[in-house]
Amino acid sequence: MAEVRLRRATAADQALIRQWVRDEQLDPTALHWSQFLVAEVEGEIVGIGQVRPHRRCRELGSLIVRQDYRRRGIGAQIVAALLAAEPGDVYLECLGEMAAYYARFGFEPLPWRQAPLPLKLKAGLGSLIGRLFGYRVVTMRRPRPPSLGQG
Repeated sequence: MAEVRLRRATAADQALIRQWVRDEQLDPTALHWSQFLVAEVEGEIVGIGQVRPHRRCRELGSLIVRQDYRRRGIGAQIVAALLAAEPGDVYLECLGEMAAYYARFGFEPLPWRQAPLPLKLKAGLGSLIGRLFGYRVVTMRRPRPPSLGQG
């Protein structure tokens, strides 16, 4: 496979970001290109992801890798790069079957009631809808990484 190049999204990527999120039926709120990283192979976008800023927390979200590029580590590269720029706690919501994937990056399951507002409202609604439709939604937190130099 050709080399994967990560870059910050630009305004020109906004329409594609919105379309991919809509197509994957992910959270369509706060989709501003400036929050996204994109993965490119030979100049073509093959993956996207963002850290969505909330008033009291930051949320990893909108992680999408094009179907024909999945299972090649591109999503992991996007997640690692996004988290490297985040000095504090980062939260996410995912389907229960994806919890082990995110655990690789230091995310730990968290009862949705313990999530900060406004993520708590979103997580509670996701949990309720998941129960109604027979799937499990998990809220997770990656704790603030330990500071360098502390023992």
